[in-house]
Amino acid sequence: MEETVIFRATKREATGKEVARKLRREGYVPGVVYGPDREATPLALVAKGSVHKLRGEWSEAKLYDLDLDGETVKVIIKDVQADPVSLDVLHVDFYAVTFGKLMTLMVPIKFEGDPVGLKKGGIVEFLMDEVEIECFPKDIPEELVVDISSLDVGDTLFVRDLPLAEGVEVKEDPSAPVVTVVSPAVRETEAAEEEEEEEEEEQE
Repeated sequence: MEETVIFRATKREATGKEVARKLRREGYVPGVVYGPDREATPLALVAKGSVHKLRGEWSEAKLYDLDLDGETVKVIIKDVQADPVSLDVLHVDFYAVTFGKLMTLMVPIKFEGDPVGLKKGGIVEFLMDEVEIECFPKDIPEELVVDISSLDVGDTLFVRDLPLAEGVEVKEDPSAPVVTVVSPAVRETEAAEEEEEEEEEEQE
């Protein structure tokens, strides 16, 4: 079983830009935790360790332990603000989950396999890389794995085709396309139409 990641933090009373700068100089990262049964609470997170790993990719679809002054709070990450150059984490938003209550969150889509249409000259267009779902905290999937190896030229996989575990409901439009395989001719036509639309907008 994968080890639960723990974030360590303490409550803070003061807020504002100057306070945030002071916290970062002292080795902390400003944050906040909130939820349906918890008022928004400003935090000072220990910058090293778990927080440092958020410089890379992160996802809402994962439960973490937040050690808040000795109290363990089950949370998901709702937002991470980072410096665009150094990638240093500047602020983290945590959502305190309540077991037994439905919640909505974004889950990444993982595509597996090479569409058969590729061998026929088709071009794969990925139109969605995450999807909004609703479920109980215990049922949160870290990702939705989709096998696209059977897609031929002209085939499209829609939201309604996504594989879902019991207890998980997608909140997106069922008819929204997720991935499609188009012929080069169709893609060239689409590109030409897009270019024409851009030119018309510039003239306006």
